[in-house]
Amino acid sequence: MGPENTEANSKHSKATSDKHKSAKKKKKRSPRRTIYTLALMVMAIAAIGFLVMLILLDMFPKELTLGLIAVMSVLLILTGVLFMSKKKGVRIAGIVTAVIFIAFFASSTALMSSTYAMLNNISADTGASAPGRVNVAGEPFNVYITGIDQWSKERGLDLERSDVNMIVTVSPQTHKILLTSIPRDAYIVLHRTGTMDKLTHTGVYGVDETLSSVGEWLNLNFDYYVKMNFDACVDIVDAIGGIDVDSPKAFTSSERSKYKYKKGINHLDGKGALYYARERKAFGGEDQLRVRNQLQVMEAVIHKITTSTTLLTSYGSIMETLGDEVETNMPTSDMQKLMKLQLSDMRPWKIETQRMTGTYDMEVVASLDSRNKYSVLKVDPKSLNSCLDKIRTTMSPTEEEILASEEERKEFTVSNYLNSIMDRIRGNEEYTED
Repeated sequence: MGPENTEANSKHSKATSDKHKSAKKKKKRSPRRTIYTLALMVMAIAAIGFLVMLILLDMFPKELTLGLIAVMSVLLILTGVLFMSKKKGVRIAGIVTAVIFIAFFASSTALMSSTYAMLNNISADTGASAPGRVNVAGEPFNVYITGIDQWSKERGLDLERSDVNMIVTVSPQTHKILLTSIPRDAYIVLHRTGTMDKLTHTGVYGVDETLSSVGEWLNLNFDYYVKMNFDACVDIVDAIGGIDVDSPKAFTSSERSKYKYKKGINHLDGKGALYYARERKAFGGEDQLRVRNQLQVMEAVIHKITTSTTLLTSYGSIMETLGDEVETNMPTSDMQKLMKLQLSDMRPWKIETQRMTGTYDMEVVASLDSRNKYSVLKVDPKSLNSCLDKIRTTMSPTEEEILASEEERKEFTVSNYLNSIMDRIRGNEEYTED
């Protein structure tokens, strides 16, 4: 064999060897490429799920929605670019980005899914023609809260009396909430019979009877109602980490719990808040003072949810509680609008409270033995008219009030919101230290 053939064979062998080496390199790179491809596919699935829930839930302001989509798109492209790099460190950065992306958008999708399920679960929406439908994002509306004197396990075992009766007047235009509490013993006309009875007994005949009886008595339209029992109160307060109330006196609960309250600020858990709101024996049996305590609890819950990080940190627990133990006729779409309103305008709501007062007397009660008379509360006409005037004023803000609120909204920035949260946190720390 000549030198030429030997050289040719050598070159051929080298070329063949190089091909084998190249093939081996490709084989070695193949599993890595597969991992990167799978990572991008999982990211795409997480992104699609997030987009679907974003559209279905429709609770975020337009600017925030577009921002989230933009961030998601940039991260997807960036991760793909990082995976294509020849540098190992850069590819590792791509893997970290992919893990963070999947964790964030998958968990966000799960939270939105649970929120969507909760809204549909508690809503008794009967469609677009449902009575009371208003533009909750731009028009004032009334919500009637009826608290049933039962635990969840007692449902169906006893009559459902309406122990807590409260009108929540919401004015999105002025960012105000007015809480009006009505004593459970108020002596009113039953809608179904036209006879006199205690307000608490309307719950025995269902929430519709309560709404009709109170609506006719006050000549008010209730756009929506919210119905809850003892468990709902306990679990909501526990879900948000408890509340602070200012007790006018020291007392011990007459319930079996024997909760003790000091004069001044008390930090209450769920059961502590419930028994505080239900107590009346410690106040000489006066239901009017219990009404005041109920207002304190409601105001504290609303204040904490809307002025701190509680909604974010306790979101899952709050959603679970609402889904299991609260009933409302507010359509899912309207609840979504309210959530969008809160996210687009992070100002603390201005909360005011008032309660109807009167005097106790003995009268025949339609739902009880007509041969006997029972203790009822006859609401003072002056107190009644004063409360109704305040409700109407809140429902019909002046142009000046609306303009002032709009200017306040423009000045309230994200920075202001974060500062208000920090002030709240610092306040809690000071209270703890004391």
